[in-house]
Amino acid sequence: MAPPDIQLVLERSFGPVSEQRILLPNRTAVRGDNFLLLRAREGTLATIGRFEPLELLGATGDTPDPFEDFDSLLLETRDEPMGTLSWAVWTNNANLNCVLAFRRLDASSRVVPEGAGVMDMMLRNCVHGTVEQALAPALEVNVGYAAAGPEGDLPRMLSPLAAPQP
Repeated sequence: MAPPDIQLVLERSFGPVSEQRILLPNRTAVRGDNFLLLRAREGTLATIGRFEPLELLGATGDTPDPFEDFDSLLLETRDEPMGTLSWAVWTNNANLNCVLAFRRLDASSRVVPEGAGVMDMMLRNCVHGTVEQALAPALEVNVGYAAAGPEGDLPRMLSPLAAPQP
């Protein structure tokens, strides 16, 4: 994903949590925004607890259109070296595909911001194209690095999409 594909990046911090919402283009007639939500949490894996996708959905208000409520989603999963990617697909069977994807990344698989133990990710992306094209912002090639400051500094940004590639 190239920076021109990003329309807006919003960032906020609250307590031990830092969050970025990255607005992606929606070139479809499907209602709602395409976005990537990244939430970094301070602490260790033992104190942070297990991954809870419903917490990410709470940050967006509810399950985004065109998906039904979370309990009715049929999630597919794929294990990758950077961890498990889970997603649901909505399609009109005419080359319009929407994905709702979730992933947890930790410091063993990705450079996370200083002090963070994990980074949770949620993607809602609707495209005229394949499911793989819709999943692209959540794939390893796009989330496997982080933007860093001057030489020797630890990463300051959550999103590799919000800065030049190293």
